[in-house]
This record gives sequence, structure tokens and C-alpha cells, in this order.
Amino acid sequence: MAITLGVFLSLFFVGFTCLFLYLYNLFWWKPLQLRKKLRQQGINGPAPSFFFGNLPDIKKIKLEMQATKHQQSITNGVSHDYMSRLFPHIEKWRADCGPVFAFSQGNMVIVCICDFGIVREICQCKSTELGRSAYLRDNWGILLGYDSIVTSKGKSWALQRKVIAPEFFNDKIKGMVDMMVGSVVSVLEKWESQVEGAGEVASVRVDEHLKSISAEVISKACFGSKYVIGNEIFSKMLVLQDLLSKQQAFVGLPGARHIPTKTARDIRRIGKEVDGSVLKLTYSDCNAEKQGFLQALVNNFGCGSSIITDNCKTLFLGGHESTASATSFALVLLAHHADWQERVRAEVVEILGNQALNMDKLHKMKLLNMVIYETLRLYPPVPFLTRETSEEMKFGDFAIPKGVNMWIPIPLLHQDPANWGDDAHEFHPERFVNGISSACKFPNLFMPFGMGIRTCAGQNFAMTELKIVLSLVLSKFTFSLSPEYKHSVMYKLFFKPEHGVQLKMEKI
Repeated sequence: MAITLGVFLSLFFVGFTCLFLYLYNLFWWKPLQLRKKLRQQGINGPAPSFFFGNLPDIKKIKLEMQATKHQQSITNGVSHDYMSRLFPHIEKWRADCGPVFAFSQGNMVIVCICDFGIVREICQCKSTELGRSAYLRDNWGILLGYDSIVTSKGKSWALQRKVIAPEFFNDKIKGMVDMMVGSVVSVLEKWESQVEGAGEVASVRVDEHLKSISAEVISKACFGSKYVIGNEIFSKMLVLQDLLSKQQAFVGLPGARHIPTKTARDIRRIGKEVDGSVLKLTYSDCNAEKQGFLQALVNNFGCGSSIITDNCKTLFLGGHESTASATSFALVLLAHHADWQERVRAEVVEILGNQALNMDKLHKMKLLNMVIYETLRLYPPVPFLTRETSEEMKFGDFAIPKGVNMWIPIPLLHQDPANWGDDAHEFHPERFVNGISSACKFPNLFMPFGMGIRTCAGQNFAMTELKIVLSLVLSKFTFSLSPEYKHSVMYKLFFKPEHGVQLKMEKI
């Protein structure tokens, strides 16, 4: 009995020691060594705490900011300085530590890069191993897919890019224009009825309608005649997005998403429902003729493949949210700058005449294109472009160790006067009069659709939809910001207007 007990105690001690050493390495030693390697190269940052890293510092800085700053309403103008409210720690540490600094969220070590030269090198990197950060897959994979074109890297990413990218080439999108126009016109007819019912001018909440347009366009493009089912899937994904946003403060803490809270249980339940619905849809269509995107996925990966499920989710959320939000912000900016609204409207009316909208006419709308670029400069879809090193990689004078996350704060670079000039914080579309290449000193730092080899495959699709929606709205209505509108940006994986967009609209 004594021998058996002794063996048991020995095994228990060995097991406990191994577990302790594993957790110690995971939570403290490994992140500490990564921070040390960075610090030796001059990449400094706030000292991390055990387990939580710099999460307590981030929370403290946000609370201090909230005590001194207040929400800005339309009566004070439309300010484009939202990063200082949403991510004040980034601006503080950038000011304290320079354009390249390090911090930790839990055991996740992050190097934030605002240095133009280093960002350009990252843009030019062609290694497929410099992929999306693992945290994106671990924390948002249930929404964006665990092995989609957004979350994968290496050979898996290269194959998916090869299959998916051709489905968004211009020749394919050209055939979608009539479908997009039909989706927009049906919503504009509702606005016309609302304006007529109110007399001459009506206050219209446009952002929800813009989401409907984008969801319908994505659904039709992906599922064709099955777009009603696609919309049902998307409504569940919006709920899932809201639930995941509640866990945003715990990103980087190992195992935090597995804690059995009600939110976590709801996330798993709705995630399974979304996966099941997408799989059911692809299985039922295995022997039927499908639209290009879904057909390409099924032909290359086979019915029931998780890659199909993951990429359908990516297309639904990424394509919908980014386009709907960009359209909302564009209308806000045009409503606030009546001179530009009139200029773009005159261009649209002249080009359209009494003829139907088509791709050739869209290409001629230069002023509209400038407004869209300026909107995406001031309000890119996401706050950070993230990458994670799969091996030690050298950028500039820095050797970034394996396993380090690199975050590039897009809005800060998009509004940096050193690149864009003294009016970098202002709405000035004329900077794009000669295209992106002449808009700033370093045009490859304009990255609303990502950068390098991982630039968004659906960029042309999104730009075409944006042009169609805005040109048709401008041809039908004049609009200004409603007194009810409050300009405030929120972040839920994508930037969006926090309180919606209310416009005073009048028919032309």
C-alpha cells in the first residue's frame, strides 16, 4: 500500500510540475523572452503583468480617456478622430515609445508599427507564411471561418486565393451590375414613398436599408436564387457578431473563450446553426447549377468541405459589413459637405442621362471615385491590418521573432500629415484627382482593402457596389444630416456608425 501511494504521489508531483512549467512558459516565460528580444532591438513598450499582459493598462487608459472626452454631436461638426476614443492606448504608447512599440494582450505579444518604411516592406513581402494572426482565427474563426481565405496562410491560403480571386474579376462583376441595380432600386422606392408620405422632406434612417441592400447583393452573388436562405444565414451571423464583440476585451487571454458563460454558450449554439445552414445549402445544391462563387468552391473542394462553409461566412460578413459601413460613411460625408454632393450629383446626372446604369458609365464617374477613396481613407473597414510571423523575419532594422503579431493601425496611417499633408484630418477628395498614386508620398500606405499579396479579393466587387448605390441615391435625392444624427464611430470587428445614419431627404 505504501509503495502504491508513493508511486501515486510521485506521478502526481511529476504531473503537477509538468503542468506548472507548461503554464508558466505559456503565460509568462515565452512572452517575456519575446518582449526581451524586441526590447534589445529598441522596440520598447509598457511593462506587462503576469497572465493579463497589458490588458489592465489598456482598460485604465480607456477609463481616463472617457473621463475627459465626450461624444461629439453634429452641432460641433463631424470629427474624424475616432481612434483616440476607441484605441487611446495605441496613440499614447506611440507618443511615448515611438512609431514602433510592443505591448501584450494576455500572452499575445504585439508589435504596433507606424513607421512608413517598415510598413512598406511588409506590404512588399510575398511570403505566404506571413499570414493572418492566429488570434483572428482563434477568437473570430467561428464567424470568419477557421480555414478561409481570410484566416488561412501558406499553401491553404494560396490555393483558396487561386480559386476565389477569378470569381471577382471585372468580367464577372460586369455581369452582376443589373442584379446590384435591382437591389438598390427596390430600397430607393421605399425612400421615395417615405418622402412623399411626409410631404417634401423626410428623415430617413438609411443605414439599416443599406445593410439590406448589401446583404441581398452578397446573397444573390453567392447563392443566386437561394438568396432568401442566404439572408436568413446572415441574420444569425449578425447576432453572432454582437456576441463575439462582448468578448473583445479578453482577446489574448488563453482559454478565455472557453469559459462556460452564457455568452460563450450562445456563441457556440448560433455558430453551429450557421455552419449547419451553410452545409445544408451546399449539399442540397451539389447536383444543381450554382452561381460562380459557390460553384467554384464546390468544384475545387467538394460538397461538405469546411473550406466552403468558412469562405461563405467570410463573404457574408466581410462583404456585407465593409460595404454597408463604407456607404453609410460616404453619405454622411456628402451630407456634411453639400458642395461635394452637388458636384458629384452633377457628374452622375450628366453621365447617366436617361440611360440605364452599366459598368462603362461607372468607370466615367471620376468625382464619385474620388469621394469613395476619401471615405475609405478616413473610415477604412477595420482598425488594424494584422500579420503573424511563422518564422523570424527581418523588416527594416528589426528582426521580428517567430510568433509575434504585427499590427498596423490603418486609420492612423491614413490620417498621418507626414504622408497626406496638413489637411490629412479633413475631407478633401481632390487629393485623389490623379488616382491613388499621386494622392500622397507613399501610396502603398493607402490600404482600406489590405495590402500586398493578401489584398482583398473582393475589392472590385465592393467598389462596384459602392458606386452603384451612391450614384443612384445622388440621382434621386438631395440630402443633409438630420438634427437627430450624432457622429460617433463604434467597432465590432468592423467600423460602423454607432447611432445609425439619419438623413433629411428630398426627392429631386
